[in-house]
Amino acid sequence: MNVDYEIRTKIMNTLIECRKEKGISQKELAQLVDSKETTVASWEQGKSLPSIDMLYRLSQYYNKTMNYMCGDRDDCDLR
Repeated sequence: MNVDYEIRTKIMNTLIECRKEKGISQKELAQLVDSKETTVASWEQGKSLPSIDMLYRLSQYYNKTMNYMCGDRDDCDLR
């Protein structure tokens, strides 16, 4: 499997899962992280990836580690 595709898929699935766990829409998330709804949709469709800075902001909002946000299910909640 292509590594880039695998990483994109893991991040995409994590972003969708975390947003749904919070019970918020893409529009609400975009407002919370000062982004656009179309950008959030693009991340969740695997068309683009959030920057490292944005991924960190998302991890803080969701109270998850950066490793978790990148697909490492063994490293979950921030302590």
